[in-house]
Amino acid sequence: MKTFFSIILLGIIAFSCQKELGFENVAATLPTLTTTPLTSITSTTATSGGNITDDGGAIITARGVCWSTSANPTVALSTKTSNGTGSGIFASIITGLTATTTYYVRAYATNSEGTAYGNEISFTTTNTSTALPTVTTRYLSSITRTTAEGGGEVVADGGATVTARGACWSTTANPTIALTTKTTDGTGTGTFTSNLTGLTAGTTYHVRAYATNSVGTSYGGDSVFTTAPPPTIPTVTTTPISAITSTFANSGGTVSSDGGAAVTVRGICWSTTANPTIALSTKTTDGAGIGTFITSITDLTASTTYHVRAYATNSVGTAYGNDINFLTPLPTPDIYVGGYEAGTMVEFVAKTWKNGVPTTLSDGTSDATVNAVFATGTDFYAAGSIQNHTSGSPEPKLWKNGVVTALPGLCGGAASSVFVAGTDVHISGFTATSNPGCAAISPKAVTWKNNVLTELTDGTSPAQTSSVFVSGTDTYIAGIELLPGNGTMIAKVWKNGVATALTDGSINAYAHAVFVSGTDVYVAGEENVIGGVAYAAKIWKNGVGTSLNNGIHDTFLNSIYVSGTDVYAVGYEETDIPLKSVAKIWKNGVPTALTNGANDARAYSVFVFGTDVYVAGYENNGTKDIAKIWKNGVASSLTNGTQNAAAYSVFVK
Repeated sequence: MKTFFSIILLGIIAFSCQKELGFENVAATLPTLTTTPLTSITSTTATSGGNITDDGGAIITARGVCWSTSANPTVALSTKTSNGTGSGIFASIITGLTATTTYYVRAYATNSEGTAYGNEISFTTTNTSTALPTVTTRYLSSITRTTAEGGGEVVADGGATVTARGACWSTTANPTIALTTKTTDGTGTGTFTSNLTGLTAGTTYHVRAYATNSVGTSYGGDSVFTTAPPPTIPTVTTTPISAITSTFANSGGTVSSDGGAAVTVRGICWSTTANPTIALSTKTTDGAGIGTFITSITDLTASTTYHVRAYATNSVGTAYGNDINFLTPLPTPDIYVGGYEAGTMVEFVAKTWKNGVPTTLSDGTSDATVNAVFATGTDFYAAGSIQNHTSGSPEPKLWKNGVVTALPGLCGGAASSVFVAGTDVHISGFTATSNPGCAAISPKAVTWKNNVLTELTDGTSPAQTSSVFVSGTDTYIAGIELLPGNGTMIAKVWKNGVATALTDGSINAYAHAVFVSGTDVYVAGEENVIGGVAYAAKIWKNGVGTSLNNGIHDTFLNSIYVSGTDVYAVGYEETDIPLKSVAKIWKNGVPTALTNGANDARAYSVFVFGTDVYVAGYENNGTKDIAKIWKNGVASSLTNGTQNAAAYSVFVK
């Protein structure tokens, strides 16, 4: 059977031009950096710095700036700063200068290969005459009934040290430091923050930043603000209902004002009668604070009218959004499937099926697959990859209603899963990092939200993600990362970009799918049996793993779905002699074979709709792999068996 990629089965971590990614070490070089233009120039001081954009593959052990009255200063001079280690942006204060003198400045960075310099910048110090400082007033923020955050920036000290700075305020215009209502926030030039306290609710104040040197005190502009009034209940609106099925719908709300007191809980509540309240058990909890949130309404009854209201609670009480009603449809769902079928040129052709009717998404001139599908409203999403003709590497793609969009990613990659929450499209997968020209590639675990790439790993170790799930305001992603040193694979789950290792790296483990039900997070995959070479299918619930078999035979889990109190997982188990794979489904840990083991078969995706359980995969007919769907254990073929094919994902609505 032709090797295919993107659905992570067993240790697939990368692709090369032969459809496998390789890894190789790159020799260290000198760092690359630039010098920051000079600011805050006085007769004796100035501010510069640098930006180290590439550490050359070795740790930056020293960085700073060096200066001289001659061109091309080096770190051999005593006139230099030392500003920490590592790459990135740093600032340097240059002192001990002579008035009306021209100096030359260069940033420097040192690694194991030596010291590199940024571009040279020249500047001339001012004369020794002094003046009042130059100061600006910062815009007021974090305004409450009794406090506010302000401050300012001392742009120039006028040639004399700024000995005091801060903010002063009053209910009349142009306050001065003669008032007791002022802050003292350090000395010198630069930006500072001032905390205004002891204010009165619902009152208009004037604020000015000030700075004092030996010449006197200068002020920034007069900024006016009004403290918050006494708190009221929040202001909230209900989001229109979407993605309605017979048992499920999406809604949410927007908390546009917290009423002057922190919103401690928000969500939606629903009922078959109008104006539901949080006294009901049929409600969600979706974070806190102001802003928009999206959530799911579950366990609905088909052909029933429901009323939904968003709610938000603060210290004053609970406010409700507008009442929206909707009707759940009869349970006659559409079945969406994604996968591939080999074309006449023997290349994989990306395909989707809706109720068994195929749609071709690629032209068959290069390998392409659909790895995941998601349907909401009238829109149908498919995520996968298409091989680049020139590089030979796969490239991540998203199809929406059949129209393809290239997902950002250097040197190729693949999209493994898609989840749509409201108007946001979340995708998991991997992209490759490389040296110039993509000569050497290594996968990074990534996610895309609305076509914007976020890297979950830094590329120092091979990694990729396989599944994404959005619950309320939280995004969960399952995947793997290679542990440096011993070369074992670690199963991981990311919540809002923060990784949690499910295994300790002592043995290989893989996480292929994630599903969130209420407050419980389920991850499906497999882990190598200690002391053996086989893999045992495994489910982690809230980080605690449970094996589904004894690991005598290699067993792999590819997908998981939780419906009520039932946990479904699908995958396959290798048999003894002859070596064949049997497609299987587990319900609450109890396995059921979907095939008899006479020919290879694998299950890749599971979806529960009402009381029906759908599974996508393939079964070999003796010569070719046939893409199949099992509904409650009964198989239906999506292809005729003349070419290899597989179904990787199923979604029912």
